[in-house]
Parts: sequence; C-alpha cells; structure tokens
Amino acid sequence: MKKNLLMGLMLLGWGTVAQAQTKLSLSVPLLDLPQNTQLPQRYPSMHQALQWSADVYDVSFWGIDAASNALFDKKWTQTGFSYATGLLFSKYGSELPLPLGVWGHEEYHRSVLGTKGIASKNGNWIFHRWDGTVYGPSDEDLANLKATDNNALLYAYTAGVQYETQLTKTSVMNDFYNERSFYKAPLYLYNAHYVWNYFRFATSIHSDSVKVIAPEFEHKEATQRDFAGADLTAWAYDMFNPNASYYDRDDFPNGQGENRRIGFHDLSEEAQKYLVKQKRLSLLNFLNPAIILVNRIRINEELTILPFVQYSPTHFGNSISLNMPFTYKGDGYFLGVNRYANYKDAYYGVEAGVYQRALNALQGLSMSCTVKLWKQPDSFFGSKANWGGAIKWGVAYAVADRLALTLDVTGKTAGWLEGNPYLKRNFNPVLGFQYIVPGLNSAKL
Repeated sequence: MKKNLLMGLMLLGWGTVAQAQTKLSLSVPLLDLPQNTQLPQRYPSMHQALQWSADVYDVSFWGIDAASNALFDKKWTQTGFSYATGLLFSKYGSELPLPLGVWGHEEYHRSVLGTKGIASKNGNWIFHRWDGTVYGPSDEDLANLKATDNNALLYAYTAGVQYETQLTKTSVMNDFYNERSFYKAPLYLYNAHYVWNYFRFATSIHSDSVKVIAPEFEHKEATQRDFAGADLTAWAYDMFNPNASYYDRDDFPNGQGENRRIGFHDLSEEAQKYLVKQKRLSLLNFLNPAIILVNRIRINEELTILPFVQYSPTHFGNSISLNMPFTYKGDGYFLGVNRYANYKDAYYGVEAGVYQRALNALQGLSMSCTVKLWKQPDSFFGSKANWGGAIKWGVAYAVADRLALTLDVTGKTAGWLEGNPYLKRNFNPVLGFQYIVPGLNSAKL
C-alpha cells in the first residue's frame, strides 16, 4: 500500500508536466573527475548525486504545480494544494528507490567511503534493494578506517545529513537567482525537520530499543548490514572515543561481527550532552524564509536578498553558516559567513561569489565564481586549526536556444568543503549540460 502511494505521488508530479507554464531548467553533470575514475563505484559522484536528485525534485514539483493550476482557479487554493502535496511528496516520495532524498543521502555516505577505497552499494536503489542502507563494507574495512583516518570515518557518518542541508542550500539559491512560479518550500521544511528528527531519534531511548530489536531483522553477514547502523550515534561514539578500537562495539547477536548500532545510552555522559546540544543547534535549519514561501526580500528596486541559516554536523564537530544570496541591478551575488566548531574552540570563514554573469565580449557565455576562505579545526578534540580555502569557477556556453554546455572547476586545500568528499587537497573539474524544457516558456540561455 505504501509503495503504491509513493508511486501515485510520483505519477501525479510527472503526469501533468505538459500543462505547466513555468520555466524548468535542468543541470546534468556528466563527468566528475577524479571521482568518476577513482571511486570504486565510479558513478555517481557526490555532486552528481546532489544534482541528479535536485533535477528529479524539480520535475516533480513542477508537475505538482501544474496539477494545482489545473484543479483550482483561486491562488490560495493552488498554493495550499501545492504545499500540502509537496510536503507529502517530500516525505514519502523521498523514500522511493530513485534519485531522490534517501538515495542521495546514501550516495553521500558512499562517496566519502569511496575516497578511502571502500566499496559499497546503495540500499535505496531500484536495482539493488529498498531499505535505506549503505551496505558492502566489512567490519575490517571500518576498523581499519577508524585506526588510520578517524576523521574520514566521522565524515562518512555525517555526509548523509549533509546531503539534506546542501540540497536545501543549492535549491534555495537556484530558485532565488531564477524566478519561477513554483517553489520547493515543502522540501526545505521537510529537510530541516529530517535533520532535527534524526537528532531527536539519536538522543532518545528509541535508539537504544532499535539497537536491540533491529538485529532480528538484519542480515547475519556483516557486509549486508548498514555500515553505520544509526549515523549520528555512531558519529558521537567514534568522535568521543577516537583511540578506541572499532571492535570495542558489542557483538552482533546470532550473527557475524560487530553490532554497528550504537544506542544513546552507550555514549558517555559527555557525549550525550554534546549530542543533545547538536539537536538544539539543528533547529537553526528552520531559519529559512523560503520555507514559508518568502523566496526573495526586496530592499528596493535594485536590491533583493534572501538570508538563511544552515547547521551541519561535521567530522570535527559542526558548521553553522549564514548564507546571503542577493541581486543588485539584475546581477547575482553571494556572501556567506561560516562558523566551524570542535569540542572546545570555534573558528570562522567567509565566502563571496558572483552568479551567471554574462560575458559581453563572448555571446552566449556566462560565468560564475565563488571564493571561500576558512580556518577549521583539525579534529574534534585537537587544539590545532588550519587555514585553507576553495575556489569554484564555472562557465556555461549556449550552443542552442535552450541548451548550454557547462564546465565547473573547483580547487580546494586540505579541509572540509560541503559537497566534496575529500578532506585532502583536491582539484575537481565537472563537465555537463543545462537544458531548458522546450515549449513552456520563452526564456533563452
């Protein structure tokens, strides 16, 4: 019954697309180096997982908007129907074994594991299985990763939740710079609630109960079980016990290896307090005007802005960012302030950029560029912090009225950069294309 409901929501979103009168632009990254050549799974990369799922959400919400326009005449009923249906789709449709929320969440885990040479499979993919897991890594793989690079293991745990926060950031900014008649506000609300609710589960006795009950329904072979069990309690456990062996976990009952699930009361009192604090901080993700359909704030005829806040757990603790996309005289810009905190200290970073600036000297060519500077903790308990940064430069070249080829190049120093699975230095070119669905608007690239 649940699967039929999910498929029905998807068909509702896609089956009425032809009636929509809104601009729909799809960005498709085809080649992402070095991930598409170096990861054990090759495809998708972290960025591809984000963008492909963002495109599927865009098409789905576009269809929901078309359905509301076809069913209702009054604006308030159209908006109410679109928001309610969009919220249902965000919650239940995201669980489909397709490039949507749960799939993207698991792919983010896999990307980080893949950078360390650990092969895995997505347990929320139509050609594998439908249970919201990342399976394949052995206990030996995870024990070796913790012993040799605990930061990478912690990043692998938190990468899933980072998918939700980055999906929101990417979508909010794209919708801000490109006005449209439909917006994905219900998805932003769902993502904020998802992160907070995950922390709520992790800090409750339910995480203890699941640790006891779940093994009865899990595979006896360790490689067929989820690599983390529960992301956030595993994160807190290994973050507060960096020198402990991975094998200190409880044995898996009636099966092989370790019980990878960590309950809240398996954590030290210190770790419990920290996790509860993170649950409170995750409420910052609700400080986003786009959730309540405020997609831009007009200051005057020349200036619009949309400030919003985001919280993400990281391998060194957490990151809190104030994002401020704005337009001035029709051109897109971005400013951001970031706070990076470990257990004892906090450091800061800044970000600035321009968005799709047309190059008058070359017809059909536009450019985007973002520069990010930071000082980040080296680890959760460590007193060392490192300066670093990243530059992202992108161009789009229109080869037809509705088709553009795209090239995005990112270079970063050692450190954490959202949407990049490497903690070491990395140079990352991405080739793809952008396509505006024809016949539905008169806009050109």
